[in-house]
Amino acid sequence: MIRDATAKLTALVERGEADLACVVALRSAGDALALDVGGDLALRWRICVVKSVIANPPDGDAVRELYGELVDRYRDDPARLALLRPIGDEIRKLEAEGTLPSAMVARSDRRKR
Repeated sequence: MIRDATAKLTALVERGEADLACVVALRSAGDALALDVGGDLALRWRICVVKSVIANPPDGDAVRELYGELVDRYRDDPARLALLRPIGDEIRKLEAEGTLPSAMVARSDRRKR
């Protein structure tokens, strides 16, 4: 079954990476599959989602909220966190240009103590 989920998520990721506009329609299925499959493929899906929202933000908080969730999720994984840094840089650049709304998202500390 996991092989089937991996194949489905791979297809969604490839579609999303090729056409960010289709991610909105695929989001529910992709998010569920990403939870089941995990790993690098799930990260690729989540990056597609963030890039799609950057391209067409539904509201002023959506981009920062999604990006913050990704950083929280991969906080203890330096290699994956490094893959997210360029997205954060892009968000800050777009905010500075005024292309993307600048938002402050207050998040609680979700690290295990």
